Amino acid sequence: MTQAPNLLNLLSPYNIIIFMLVFTRITGLFQSAPFFSTIQAPVMTKIWFAGIIAFILYPIIYTQKSFILPKDAAEFIILIAIEFFVGYLIGFIANLMLEGVRMSGSILSIQMGLSMSEALDPATGVNATEISRLYVYLATLIFLATGAYQFLFASLLNSFHAVPMGVFPLLNSNVVGSMLEIFSQCFKIAFGVAFPIFSVLLISDVLLGMMSKMMPQMNIYMVAIPVKIYIGLFLMLAFLSATNIYLQGVIQEYMRAIGALFT
Repeated sequence: MTQAPNLLNLLSPYNIIIFMLVFTRITGLFQSAPFFSTIQAPVMTKIWFAGIIAFILYPIIYTQKSFILPKDAAEFIILIAIEFFVGYLIGFIANLMLEGVRMSGSILSIQMGLSMSEALDPATGVNATEISRLYVYLATLIFLATGAYQFLFASLLNSFHAVPMGVFPLLNSNVVGSMLEIFSQCFKIAFGVAFPIFSVLLISDVLLGMMSKMMPQMNIYMVAIPVKIYIGLFLMLAFLSATNIYLQGVIQEYMRAIGALFT
């Protein structure tokens, strides 16, 4: 059995190259993964944290001996790009979960008449409504509180077995089908969070429309806008506990599905 590197050859070019490849895949993950890509922390803090994770995983990965090492600088640059792509792909798939939650906030914002309140979200760099940001923060807290990030790191470790370093990931029909199923979970999360509140707001639209027909002299628009906002905010608070339970289940299920891609 291959032994882990000892202190005498720890800083050899061979070991440094392996560590750099491991570090690059982890860096790619942190660039797109939930929480790690959106946390407002100094870049050096993220780099040091990625280095610590790479230092922990390095002895485990070193014993595999299933990776391909570069022979020159050009090949090393290509392998660095491949490793970054693999890590970024894992984080991107995981981050679709938050995109589904953000989509649910956008749906509710449109229905509540708050879609015009979009502002730049400094965490993601895209325009989002306050409702979307609220749900994303809630999902991020659940992601941390339930330990779903452990599934993410487990998927990262398993990826070194499924996609050894220096090997470009090949997508067969089974992998593509699994990825499409994971992508569809994004819409399931969006409509699962928004549907109860959206249904009540839709009924309120129907009732307000009937009221405008019965009392045409009343300016229904001046009444409907604040009423729908108050109803929407009240329902968000009323369904907060149920939303929390729902997100806990779907987030853990989503992370397990990502882990299944690399088994």
